[in-house]
Amino acid sequence: MTITRRQLINAAAAAIVLGNRRDELTLNDMARNLKKWGTLTIRQTAFAKSLLERNSSEKLQAMQSAEVDHERKWRQNGDYTEWVLFLARFFSKSDQTAYQMHVQNRRRYANAILMAYLGGTVPRYKDCELLTSSKLADRLRKIYDHPPIYSLGELVAIRASELSYWDLEQGAGKEMGFITEIEPTPVDTVGTYNKTKGGTKTYRIMFTHREAILRENQIKLVSRKNHNKEKSCK
Repeated sequence: MTITRRQLINAAAAAIVLGNRRDELTLNDMARNLKKWGTLTIRQTAFAKSLLERNSSEKLQAMQSAEVDHERKWRQNGDYTEWVLFLARFFSKSDQTAYQMHVQNRRRYANAILMAYLGGTVPRYKDCELLTSSKLADRLRKIYDHPPIYSLGELVAIRASELSYWDLEQGAGKEMGFITEIEPTPVDTVGTYNKTKGGTKTYRIMFTHREAILRENQIKLVSRKNHNKEKSCK
């Protein structure tokens, strides 16, 4: 396959639209070399072929079609919009150390999405695609899809597994409180959804002497029967 200078220039132009900045610089450099020397080395030709495939007119058309579909779904303001906003709020806020670099690499795109939403405009497709294709998206989707497992006014306690030895010694294991607000803050922690413990949606809880915001998997329901039994024994 003979690679022409025009092919390299067209692929470089496509790379700009596709967001492949490094490819664009390399393709333009190859086009200059081809003009100067009249040919590419065997290794350059092989590399050029892979760049041409990655930045082909077909790839460009597919992306343009995806952008049109993205704008249509966003303007419908349905589940797609809410899902992308859920992800944007997570990546904008999360400081979970287990995925620190992965989250930080997407934070500016998440913030751009939120700014566009607040400004009443459609966010860039590429920004949204970076979040929806994240390796964390599948687990976050399960948390997003499942409704909160606790209701307003329910009596809950912190799970023992979430308490330190010091907390247990201070009696935190016996502390109970009422749920006063569901999802007061966006999800900022990813975890595997559990049918019993739930996910990482948040709750505002009023304890006897304090108020706290805790994740769903950090709390458990207190049986009214056991609670009343405890009170009668005091």
